[in-house]
Amino acid sequence: MNHSIIINSIGTATPGASKILSDALKVPQDYILKLLYNAPSILFQKVDKNTALKAEDTLTKLGLDISVYKEDDKFDLTTELVDISVSFENVLQLPKVTEQLATFLGCKQSEALNLLLNDPSIILGNVSVATAKALQKRIDANVHYSNPKKDTYTILINNEIGSSELKNIENQLKKTIKKEEDIYVIEDVSYNNSQLLWRKYQSKKTVKLLNQSHQLVHIVMNDFDLDNQEHVSFLVNKVGMPEVILEDLQNALPITLFENINRKNAEEIMGSCLEMGMTVDLKREVNFKKRIQIEAIEDFEKVTKVLSQFIAKEDLPIEGAKNWESKEAIPSIIARYLLAQLEQLMCNPEII
Repeated sequence: MNHSIIINSIGTATPGASKILSDALKVPQDYILKLLYNAPSILFQKVDKNTALKAEDTLTKLGLDISVYKEDDKFDLTTELVDISVSFENVLQLPKVTEQLATFLGCKQSEALNLLLNDPSIILGNVSVATAKALQKRIDANVHYSNPKKDTYTILINNEIGSSELKNIENQLKKTIKKEEDIYVIEDVSYNNSQLLWRKYQSKKTVKLLNQSHQLVHIVMNDFDLDNQEHVSFLVNKVGMPEVILEDLQNALPITLFENINRKNAEEIMGSCLEMGMTVDLKREVNFKKRIQIEAIEDFEKVTKVLSQFIAKEDLPIEGAKNWESKEAIPSIIARYLLAQLEQLMCNPEII
């Protein structure tokens, strides 16, 4: 009886497996990579049982998740193609995640880092859910995936655009454009409408599309009730705030409860907060490059060592300086990574 060999998932294999299979089967490596990242997919059909079992053993040793089906077995190859992004609970994991991602994608670490520098950091597009789930098991970061055609989008429009053109866009989308900082913003735009806008303006670099399922946002608390045990429990157990500081916290409102979390997760948290009567807002970024400011440099050598990872030598603090401010804006995730290290040095750093 004939058998089929199905790749369920890339599993723990690296893209190097595609080179081995490409050489063995005499087919292009790109074709094998497509089978891996778009699994479940058929690798072999109509092979005898012994061949199927030998292939299963070899492929499993490469780290692939494999199934063997008999000729009359039914199997389902339908899969939803998704985009995958990554976010961090602990940004100090950036070097480790960069290495893990480079291994998963089969690319240089510098190339993996460049993918993470984008905001939102879509690191793979048009791949299967199985690939997203495999990645979740292999990196120390949050993995988010969604079908881009089912998602909604935030559109950022360059402020150099003319007022008449803005009006045309509003009419086309039937949505109101808001001005934030030096950018025009439209939210909750459908995939089809976002693509129409993108095709029209991409050559002029006028618009930027942000998939809201992958967007990173902040949750700001404007008010809560100290006498409401549900509010207190949420802040202590979910946010991690010591109960003894809650009264001082109330006097310092508004404050940020969560920073740089996936928008879908943020909206779920906000829903819970609003349901229990807390007053919260969702805040999102429109400026994806940041500068760093330091106000109390004590250990000059350690501060300089941290900054020199991503700051040019000529822009580093002058020896003996107590204050410093970066001249050039850097990608948000790099700013956060440097900030987290600088905070450990107690030099009063801040992202500006």
